[in-house]
Amino acid sequence: MLQSKVEYASRRLRRIFYVLAVILILVIVAVALWIASVPAGGTHHYSYLTPSNVETTLTYGWTTSGKPGYRRSFEQSLLEVTYPVGSAWVSYDLYDIQVFTDKSIQANLTVWFSLLLFPNGKDFRAIYVSEKATASQNGTDGAVAFHNAPFYIFWGADQPEWRDRLDKGYAVGVSLDVELESPNCGDLDATIPFYSAVQISDVQVSSQLQDGIAILACGIFTAALCSVPAKPLMPKITNQLAPMLHRVNKTLTPKTGGFLKQCINCGKQIPMASEECPYCNAWQS
Repeated sequence: MLQSKVEYASRRLRRIFYVLAVILILVIVAVALWIASVPAGGTHHYSYLTPSNVETTLTYGWTTSGKPGYRRSFEQSLLEVTYPVGSAWVSYDLYDIQVFTDKSIQANLTVWFSLLLFPNGKDFRAIYVSEKATASQNGTDGAVAFHNAPFYIFWGADQPEWRDRLDKGYAVGVSLDVELESPNCGDLDATIPFYSAVQISDVQVSSQLQDGIAILACGIFTAALCSVPAKPLMPKITNQLAPMLHRVNKTLTPKTGGFLKQCINCGKQIPMASEECPYCNAWQS
């Protein structure tokens, strides 16, 4: 049985407590929603990286068209980040690629170029954009032009209500396939220069673990703030709730005279073990 010997809290004090509790609840909800938004603040990072020039020996064999010729594939990793991101942008203004050979040849030149973004972590597939370009090479150099330049990749969410995030970061790279349909003229060394830079930007955000810790800390802080004004009111609130709890207990308790007695002051039925009446606070002698 809940009991208290203190007086009821004033209406003004109760209203102050209720208003303060509502304000604190609204603050914790707003903070939690702000943390859960994308991007949740964070730091913007910008990188400008130029792929390394390719210098290699082409291998003679069969091309994808079924004709004999030279072929080689290349792949370069440009950037790898391990911090969590909410979004990432990758773009490359690549309008043409030149292929220089150490021997003068006549060939059909075909180039496949791909810009790649690899999300780190399981259940994520590589995101890429690629294009094929062809040209004729007569001499020691040839050039192919891409129609859909610049190449562009976007990952993430640009709407606050979406929550897409890479907690383990991502990697960016380029891929290049070169074919020269030509008779065999022995070893053929090729040089492929890259002039422009790949532009990479992302928004670094907090990890899911950090979000959970932040929400938990906000909840603990709110409870602590509520306990400060609530501490002096607890006996008063308890005193107010005692009659209601007594009526509930009376309803649920079997009606037997052995467990109840009559208050000597107000005459209401109270538990036999009560030394103080929860209605009038009279001491039962």
